[in-house]
Amino acid sequence: MKWICKRFDELTNHQIWEMYHIRAETFCVEQNRTTVDADEQDLTAYHVLGFDAQGKLVAYARFYEVDGTLDFGRVLTVPSVRGTGMGKQLMDYLLDQMELVFPGKRKIVITAQADKQGFYEKFGFKTQGDVFIHAQTPHITMVRE
Repeated sequence: MKWICKRFDELTNHQIWEMYHIRAETFCVEQNRTTVDADEQDLTAYHVLGFDAQGKLVAYARFYEVDGTLDFGRVLTVPSVRGTGMGKQLMDYLLDQMELVFPGKRKIVITAQADKQGFYEKFGFKTQGDVFIHAQTPHITMVRE
């Protein structure tokens, strides 16, 4: 695996296309949602991309700071690598990069899809509040201090 972490304006055109392609495949087509995936947060976020040995983008997430609190989202692995531990590798790299970019910032607040709650709990996140609907999907706020 080759991992990179870059700001939007540091990504190549091809990397941006790959990023949007796998995000649309996952969050729109696969999850059957009619929401626009791209948003203004993309322009200021740090983008984490994981490429397999053939150079294909197979894992992605983004992170950023909002009002002094860290946040991340759009966490995904493509179907061909699910169940292989790639999600854990992605999270480990993502959390390491968040510490490098924002040293000393410990509190992370995310809006997770409710069915992924158990996955994030493995990384020390705890639920806060009730399940709510966001982008046509049940979500839960999760916090890691």
